[in-house]
Amino acid sequence: MYCKRILILQQTDKRFALRGKELCGMVKLVNNSATDTDVNVFVTNADVAMFGEWWIVFGFGRERFVKQLSTLNNCSFTLPKKDLDNVACLLVKREDKCYEVARAFVGDGTVCDVLFRQKESLIEGFDTIGQTNNSTAYEQFVASTDNYFEGAELKRFQTRADERYKSVKEYSDAFERYYASCANTEYYQSVKEEISRVFLQFPPYYPLIRKYKGSFFVRIDFPSSDKYFVLGVLQANGQIRYICYGLPAERDGFEDKDFVFVDNSPVSFWMLFQDADTGQISALNETV
Repeated sequence: MYCKRILILQQTDKRFALRGKELCGMVKLVNNSATDTDVNVFVTNADVAMFGEWWIVFGFGRERFVKQLSTLNNCSFTLPKKDLDNVACLLVKREDKCYEVARAFVGDGTVCDVLFRQKESLIEGFDTIGQTNNSTAYEQFVASTDNYFEGAELKRFQTRADERYKSVKEYSDAFERYYASCANTEYYQSVKEEISRVFLQFPPYYPLIRKYKGSFFVRIDFPSSDKYFVLGVLQANGQIRYICYGLPAERDGFEDKDFVFVDNSPVSFWMLFQDADTGQISALNETV
């Protein structure tokens, strides 16, 4: 049976709108066949110059679906047919974490609040374009409760954490092998596979990505601690020039000739810059 719903997105966080404007948008859902729901997402006045990913998070009753938006200008995709009597959605910006930008609903508006609490887990668990996040017992559990850390699910999170930190250990081992062997090859090329795995396992750190043109940084939290460090690369002319290691800190109380103080918001860092060719600690060329 043909059915159409229009959801008007209302801004809930003005930080992601163009200066002096209010972000708004529309989500159109159409059941025009026996098997599919067609979706169109339009968003205007969003600040798309800032780094990050745009996502739409849906709640169809207790069923959840997430989709990364390739464009905010009429992003179109198809879902398996959904019941449109009770629909909620959040527009989410993913940077260092997931931020709700706007919301809309038809039916039970409290579903938006549930989606707000679940958004990080739903987006983190998304792995295939067009795949819903309620296809396993875990996703069904998430849809009905906010407690994600009991029983077998705790083991799942621990296994995933072990894999993440395994990538850090592998990079550390590659680092040590390079210097132990007195290698005469380019440092970055010798550790490229290991450092790429770290970048895939940990979340991007956008404050430094914004600071350095042609850069990529991730934040690596220490297990069982509130401490963290950042790992990144800087490039020029399409080539990796520096590997960067940073510890969040204040300017005072630390001094070391190899570290450079990087003043940044919201957190400043003491940073090591490692030459990608030689592997040696190097003074940062400010033109990079």
